[in-house]
Amino acid sequence: MSTPASTRLVSGRHVADLMTGTVKAVAFWAAIAIPLAYPVLLYEGLDGTTGLWFVGLLIANVAALALGHDHKR
Repeated sequence: MSTPASTRLVSGRHVADLMTGTVKAVAFWAAIAIPLAYPVLLYEGLDGTTGLWFVGLLIANVAALALGHDHKR
């Protein structure tokens, strides 16, 4: 026996809303946690791979801020 299309659609939307909320929550907390690595990288100096890590974390932080800014609104 199959379920009506409207029930599947509502269930699909519910799952999508849960996933969206989870992504926003993870992004929000990542935006808070990522800057904790900046002082360590700056202390070691920004030459070679350390500089690449710093730039990568900076880009990840900007992305996390963009994705997580609506968390719990």
